[in-house]
Amino acid sequence: MKYKSIIFDLDGTIADTGDDLANAINLMLASFGFEKKSREEILKYINFGASAFVKGCLPEKHAEDLLDDAFKRYLEFYAEHCFEKTQLYNGITELIESLYEKEIRMCVLSNKQDNMTKYIVGGLLNASHFTEILGGSEKFPHKPKPDSALYLAQRMGITPAETLFIGDSDVDMKTAVNAGMFPVGVTWGYRPENLLIEAGAKKIVRNPCEILDFVLK
Repeated sequence: MKYKSIIFDLDGTIADTGDDLANAINLMLASFGFEKKSREEILKYINFGASAFVKGCLPEKHAEDLLDDAFKRYLEFYAEHCFEKTQLYNGITELIESLYEKEIRMCVLSNKQDNMTKYIVGGLLNASHFTEILGGSEKFPHKPKPDSALYLAQRMGITPAETLFIGDSDVDMKTAVNAGMFPVGVTWGYRPENLLIEAGAKKIVRNPCEILDFVLK
């Protein structure tokens, strides 16, 4: 097999977290007396870390002054409501189990805050199947900087060139390119296919089973 390890994004790749993210943002906005936003409006601002996510969703004229308080409120609301509607995409459980049985090493890398990344993956899947589950923290710069992806490749003992990076966003594809990994874009997430291709995706998959076929071919 050409590829011996995989790094997965979380939101929009492994799980549809969009409704719970939007709910937490709207609870935060309502707590300040601001109008709620649609899921589509809110998801425009994901991918660059929780603080940037909250800032993008605040009314522009209040974003700087209220960010610290808004961020704190968002984290509290999200921690309380993060599993109300979040669910794995169809076929993900079977994919992870099959890859684990084939001894493909796996990690999860998200810009979502580290504790929530670990909590959500552990609540949806067998965390022991992953070499490491890593979210955003001060330890590494956020994706698309390659530092965290390269760290995970080192932890798995696999070279970047032998690693697939699988995600649903342009940020994920750019991370893969920056880290010297093979970028695989998924179409079931939050960003359109053309954006993934423009950002460097070398393969597009429309069903999780295509990932297994690609790895094992």
